[in-house]
Amino acid sequence: MEKNKVKVIAGVLLVFFLGILIGSLGTGICIRHRVEKFAKGGPPEKRALSMRKLTSRLKLTPQQQTEIEKIVDSAFTQLHELRQKHRPEVEAIIDGHVAQIKEKLNEAQKQKMGQIHEKLKKRWLRGKFRKSRHKGKAWHEKRCPPED
Repeated sequence: MEKNKVKVIAGVLLVFFLGILIGSLGTGICIRHRVEKFAKGGPPEKRALSMRKLTSRLKLTPQQQTEIEKIVDSAFTQLHELRQKHRPEVEAIIDGHVAQIKEKLNEAQKQKMGQIHEKLKKRWLRGKFRKSRHKGKAWHEKRCPPED
């Protein structure tokens, strides 16, 4: 009889912990999917999100939503045009500073700096320039050792 109680309790605990594990994994996958969808969605997704937040936080009426949506669309369009207009200038500034940095480096460091710069440029052009996700202080220290 005692053995059966232990088995039942162990089974219930196992189901409980498996539920927690599956729920956590499912939530993580769902959140990652939503973030990636938003990031890849570009301005239309961001405009829609902005309007949903404004509508809910300000309790906009349907008429206000229509009027404000035009303003939000105009703002996103102007910001996009501004980014495109100044992109060459931004690239020139970055390229110039990278060149200045390379002047202070040895040949191996120059080559490595060139690789880093090209990688960042590709990410930026693809629209994926985001902060790197890292696993805390140990990860950072391993890749960015303190200077002596």
